[in-house]
Amino acid sequence: MVRAAVESAAEFYFDQGIAESTAKQYASDWKKHVCVCKCMGWTPLPTTEEKVIAYVVSLAAEGVQAATVKYHLAGIRQAQIKAGLKAPDWGAMAKLSQIRTGITKHRAVSGPSVAVRNPVTLGNLKAMQAVWKKCSGRGVMLWAAACMCFFGCLRAGEALAPDAGGFDSNAQLTFDDVRVDDLEKPRVVLVRIKESKTDRLRRGATVSLGWTGEGICPVKAVLHFIVQRKSSPGPFFRDEAGKALTRREFVSEVKKALSSAGMTSHDISGHSFRRIGAATAAAQSGASVDEIKALGRWKSREYQGDVRRGAGGQSNLAKKLAKQAESEEPDK
Repeated sequence: MVRAAVESAAEFYFDQGIAESTAKQYASDWKKHVCVCKCMGWTPLPTTEEKVIAYVVSLAAEGVQAATVKYHLAGIRQAQIKAGLKAPDWGAMAKLSQIRTGITKHRAVSGPSVAVRNPVTLGNLKAMQAVWKKCSGRGVMLWAAACMCFFGCLRAGEALAPDAGGFDSNAQLTFDDVRVDDLEKPRVVLVRIKESKTDRLRRGATVSLGWTGEGICPVKAVLHFIVQRKSSPGPFFRDEAGKALTRREFVSEVKKALSSAGMTSHDISGHSFRRIGAATAAAQSGASVDEIKALGRWKSREYQGDVRRGAGGQSNLAKKLAKQAESEEPDK
């Protein structure tokens, strides 16, 4: 009984060591690996170079970018460790390394076989604002979500409910996770992100949305939605009927808004606001490398942990972006 309890507790804490979104990605990758092994007549574990090569080749056939192969291999590594086996050393697998290099070189010549995710630009943001102004209640919610994701440099999944599995108040954004510095003269909205794809220890982070004084202002957008939403508990982004806004629904609404404005929308995804959206716009506005790292919570000794320390800097950067948006022409 004691041994069983210890093993059960160890497995529980092992699973708790990574974010829920990461666990789902690992499970998806492991499922694909198992399928490949079954097709080849192999057992998935223990992992061997031959099995991993077959999996990597299948990923290449699906059009997965060579640079992201290592992330898909993480699921196999996780399963191997959980089974009590030695963690695989991909670097020691010479044939695998050369095959991955070959995939990279081939893609450089032939080009990627999958669609590239496009960023949400400042011009796109202006177009969304114009479309959603006409949509009353739901438009207010969508505009607040777009501003929070863009100016907070968030993945859509960090602010919105998951597409499946139901809302979890211990992991997703709730009303209590959003705070205003001063109700009479608001300058900053603080958003507590409980967990993210890269936050394996679930330390969380506080993201600052600064007042811009411009037509596009994340603080005004979020406060407008709060007034409409009221202060009841539950998912922060939910409609007037109490239904949580999911990542998929939000991305769909973004695509609809851009299409109605005559803009390209088919390559927009939940990541379009973060890494390739806000970060790109920040760089174009003259933001420093350190400012961009702080904005996106990318790993850096100086900017690890709670970004509340840089609230003033975040506000200044928000002003730069908003001013740039006012002068930017929409991209058709």
